[in-house]
Amino acid sequence: MLGLMLAGLAASAEPATCSFDDAAPESCEISFSVGAGGATTLRAKGRSGRQLVFVGKRSSGWWAGTLDGAPAMGHELNRGNVVFATRALNHSFQYWTRGNEHGTY
Repeated sequence: MLGLMLAGLAASAEPATCSFDDAAPESCEISFSVGAGGATTLRAKGRSGRQLVFVGKRSSGWWAGTLDGAPAMGHELNRGNVVFATRALNHSFQYWTRGNEHGTY
């Protein structure tokens, strides 16, 4: 993923487009860091001020972890476009990086 750094170090924020829950897409910044246990932390902050945190691990294009503290899963629709949702389906998030709204491989 973009911005991954060595374990325990935070990455700088990168521009992206985010959709928080069912809201219209907005400009945002995303950053990634990897903890000592291998869990990736994704932080997103939208231009509107909305923020969220996903913490989890990846396996073959699927992510398992928490979204703002609630159990969640994520799926890479394609390179640079990922969707996350809580298990209860009451909170979701999608981001894509420049030129990847429809993905590339």
